[in-house]
Amino acid sequence: MMSGYAARLCLFGMFGLLLAATAWLYAPGIHGPVLLDDRTSVTLLETDVDSRQRVEQVFGDGSGPLGRPVTMATFVAERAFVGDDVRWSKAINIGLHLLNGLLLAWLIHRLLGAADYARVMAVALLAAGLWLVSPLWVSTVLYAVQRMAMLACTLMLLALIAYTYWRERYSAGEKGILRFALVIVCATLAVFAKENGVVVLPVLLLLELLWFGCRRGDRVDQRMLYQVLGALVLGGVFVIAVFALAPERFLAHYALREFTLVERLLTQSRILWDYLGQLVWPDVARMGLYHDDVVLSRSIMSPITTLHALVAWCAALLLAAAISRFALGRRVAFCLLMFLVGHSVESTVLPLELYFEHRNYFPGIAVFLLLALLLAELARRWRVVARPVMAYLALALLMLSFNTSSQVEIWANSYLLRFNQISAHPASFRANADMAVMYAQAGSLERALAYSAQAHAHSPERDGDHYLRNLALSCMAGRPLPASAGTIASALDAPRPLSSVATLHVLVQMLQNEQCVQLDRLAIADAFASVYLRPEAGATASANIYALLAVLENALGRYANAYEYTAQFLAQAPGTPRGLLMQLHFSTALGKVSEAEALQRQLLTLQAAGALTVSDQETLALYLEAD
Repeated sequence: MMSGYAARLCLFGMFGLLLAATAWLYAPGIHGPVLLDDRTSVTLLETDVDSRQRVEQVFGDGSGPLGRPVTMATFVAERAFVGDDVRWSKAINIGLHLLNGLLLAWLIHRLLGAADYARVMAVALLAAGLWLVSPLWVSTVLYAVQRMAMLACTLMLLALIAYTYWRERYSAGEKGILRFALVIVCATLAVFAKENGVVVLPVLLLLELLWFGCRRGDRVDQRMLYQVLGALVLGGVFVIAVFALAPERFLAHYALREFTLVERLLTQSRILWDYLGQLVWPDVARMGLYHDDVVLSRSIMSPITTLHALVAWCAALLLAAAISRFALGRRVAFCLLMFLVGHSVESTVLPLELYFEHRNYFPGIAVFLLLALLLAELARRWRVVARPVMAYLALALLMLSFNTSSQVEIWANSYLLRFNQISAHPASFRANADMAVMYAQAGSLERALAYSAQAHAHSPERDGDHYLRNLALSCMAGRPLPASAGTIASALDAPRPLSSVATLHVLVQMLQNEQCVQLDRLAIADAFASVYLRPEAGATASANIYALLAVLENALGRYANAYEYTAQFLAQAPGTPRGLLMQLHFSTALGKVSEAEALQRQLLTLQAAGALTVSDQETLALYLEAD
């Protein structure tokens, strides 16, 4: 038999091979397409910028309320050192995923050791390996912008690992101040990588309460027990108070969604079980980026699976409470609560989209920690049974690798990805819209319009947005719209005809660049003006739509119309530097000298307050020099 050292060396070697194999599985995916938020948070970052602009790039992203500067710093550094090829972004994500697998093995080993399980290295490496090759992570790792979720997970894992080392010192009677400071630093950085990193704080409290039992040596530390319970109660009260005292901050955004708060909560009860199913028994045919076709729970009984999901969650929580009298039961309960708490930010009351696979990247760890815990307990009680079970799990690891490989091949090719998404989610608005764009770019306008119609049928979008998308598709295909598609005048005949900024942005950009030779730009601009610039028309739009229409009129040299659009933009977003600079441009072009001077003074005030970006300051300087 091998010595303990040789056995550990063999296990490390096997895990190293697994890491290398995982990198090899994911490698084809670096050639995949740029997707959705990649375009706004990653590919728009410029490489030829000075240090001040780099700082602005780090702190100026609008993806979340805190700007996610830790993650943005990695993207900015990447652009500075290796260039703007998105393949580097995906390659770095793959490396980060491997690091997270290594950290997870480390954490599981630490936690099982703290629970007095012996010889658990093989169990920890096997559970981490299963997590590492789960096909559910392909849509996270190969979606460049989801480095935000991955990096937050890295820092949360480091915080948990650091906590186990601090606790080791604490149990020995030492304070371990530096180790505890490391926990706080990692937890704080996790929040600034992505806001849901804040869930590591309640996870740490639950870890202490349920996994370690607030023990110091062989006795319960009553002081620590009361502190942990008090922190959990205070945290819960704080969260409830935030929503109770300022509900409009959260509920107002539901006006932009097709579901209510109650409907979202009911739907999430089903979705969380689906997430678990995809972790335990993956259905790769349904995996991917688009899940906007998820069936909404209108009530507890509609669909009936909502009731089943709620009853199942209640039963799971009651069972967890019942078995918490025992040490093993408390640790099982911790795994359940870790999963639920891990989803508490993105899968509860916030008006976010209903379903995204990357939301499981950290919470999903709980499933594999539970597996490791049960394997360790099995090895302690019935070692002869544990060995064949681990052998079967090693076979499962191989099968998961095949599934992951097939998913990576799909994500490596934009056409395969689109066909896979429409096959798995035929009622998805985004999948149909993507197919429409693909066929339009190939010159097949008829098929593009058919998919556009399907997208419209499966979404609450307005008729105006649908018509503008068809205009953009005709532009891509280089062919005029058929008469059956209707007219822009009829499409805009509504009190609020447009809502999609993205659709209008694509069309305006192509019109601005004169890519649509078959379209009459003046006629399109006139149609917009007749709706939005005639007082009697009474149509309204969001601020960003007015800004885009101003850009279109500027491209046509019609500064009076552009001025009116920008005035409407500023009426909704007063003091916005972007709007003020646009209005300064149009005021100057129209010879409104006194107004231009007033705008310059307002912008100088904002500049003195540090509210202008470097680009804004450079634009303002051009007008000041002209004077």
